[in-house]
Amino acid sequence: MLYSQMYGEVYYLAYGNIFAAELLISMIFFAIYRPRRRYFVFRAFLCIIFFALLESLLWFYITKLAGEASWGNAIFYFVCTLLLTGGIYLCFQVNALGAFYIATGAYAVQHAAYSLGNVFKYLLDLSLPLWAQIIVYDFLLYGLVGEIFFLIFIRPRRHRIKSDFFDVRAFAISLMTLVICSGLSLLVDNSFASYIERGIDVRWLRIYCSLYALVGSIASIIIQFSFLRENRLTNETEILDELIRSESKRHEMSKETIDIINEKCHDIKNQIAVLARMDDVETRKAYIKDLENRIAIYDTSAETGNAALDIVISEKGLLCEKNNIAFSCLVDGTKLSFMSAPDLASLFGNALDNAIERQLKEKEENRFISLSVSEEAGFLHVHLDNCCTESPEFRGGLPHTDKPDENFHGFGTKSIQNIAAKYYGETFMCVEDNRFNLDLLFPMSE
Repeated sequence: MLYSQMYGEVYYLAYGNIFAAELLISMIFFAIYRPRRRYFVFRAFLCIIFFALLESLLWFYITKLAGEASWGNAIFYFVCTLLLTGGIYLCFQVNALGAFYIATGAYAVQHAAYSLGNVFKYLLDLSLPLWAQIIVYDFLLYGLVGEIFFLIFIRPRRHRIKSDFFDVRAFAISLMTLVICSGLSLLVDNSFASYIERGIDVRWLRIYCSLYALVGSIASIIIQFSFLRENRLTNETEILDELIRSESKRHEMSKETIDIINEKCHDIKNQIAVLARMDDVETRKAYIKDLENRIAIYDTSAETGNAALDIVISEKGLLCEKNNIAFSCLVDGTKLSFMSAPDLASLFGNALDNAIERQLKEKEENRFISLSVSEEAGFLHVHLDNCCTESPEFRGGLPHTDKPDENFHGFGTKSIQNIAAKYYGETFMCVEDNRFNLDLLFPMSE
C-alpha cells in the first residue's frame, strides 16, 4: 500500500506490528462476551506472545522477499487472521469454525477503520508528525470504530451468545470476507502504483476507494451477524417443531409409565390378598421375598444429585423394566448443573427414547442400555451405549432415520447435537461391535 511514501520507511517496517495490534483491538470487541476456557489468563498471555513473535517474523521475511509489493501484504493479512483464529480457539469456548468467524469479523472491523482513516487523511490532508498519525489513525480511530461496532452489533445480543451456531456456511462467509477485503486492497494498491508512476494524482481516487471499502466492510459485518441470527432462528424453529411433534409421543410414554405402575399396583393388591390367606410360614416368607423384589424398582428411584435428571432416568427406567431392557446408570448429576432443566430433560430424554426404541427391535436377551456421566481430563463426558445389531446409515455424523416420512422424524439426534453445541459441547455417534455409542464432551469452565 505504498506505506513508505505515506509515512516513511520507519512506519513501513513497523507496520506489521501495528496491524497485529489493530487486529487484536478489533478482536477484543467480538470476543468479550464469549465464555473463556480454563486458565484463560495464562492461555491469553502465551497466545499474545506467540502471535507477536510469529507475525513479526512473518512481516520481516515478507518485507525482505516482497519489499513493498502488495501481494506480500495480502499474504500477511491472511496468515495473521489464521494465527488469530488459533488464539481465539485456544482461549475461548468456541469451535474452530466459530474462532475463524470471529477472527474474520475482527479483520473486517480493522479494514473498516483503516478505510475510514484513509478518508480522513486524504480528505483533510493534515500534516501531522509520524507519531501523532500512528496514535490518531492507528489506535484511537480503531478503538472508536470498534466501540461503534460493539455497541451496534455485539452488546445488544450479549445474552444470546451461547445460542450462536457455527457451521460450514459460517466458514464460507468468513472466508469470503477475508478474501474480498485483502483482494480489493491488493487490486487497488496495484492500480494506484501504476497511476503514480505516470504522474497521476490519486488523492481523490484513494478517497473514493476507501469509502467503497468502508461500505463493503460494514456490509460484510452486517451479513455475518444476519447469518448468525438466521442460524439461531433456524435452530430454534427446528427444536420447537421437534418438541411439538414429540409432544404426543411423550404423552403416550408418560401414559405408558402410569399404566405400568397401575398394573403393578393391581398385581401387588392381588398378591397381598393371596398372602393374607396363606397359612404355611415358609411359603409366606418366600412369597413376601418375591413381592419385595417386584416392588424394589419403585423404592429405588434415581438419585443423581440433579432433580430434573432424576425424573427422566426414573421414568425411562420404568419403561426399560417393562420391556425387559437391562438398564445401568452411573451418573453424577451435579456435574450437569450448568444446563437448564428443559435442556437437560430434552437431551437425556431424546437420547434414552432413541435407545429404548432401538432395543424394542432387538431380541430380549440382547437388550441393554448403559448411561454414564463423568469428568475426564477437563471435560464432562456423557456416554450412552446400547445394543444395535443393524447399523443405521450416517449422514453428517448423525444416524439417518429409517422411517418412511423423513420430514417428521430424525429430529431427536439433531436436538441432541444442537443442545450440546449450545453449551460448547461436541457430539460423536457411531456403531462398533453391535453397539451404538453416543458420546458428548463438554469443556469444564472455571
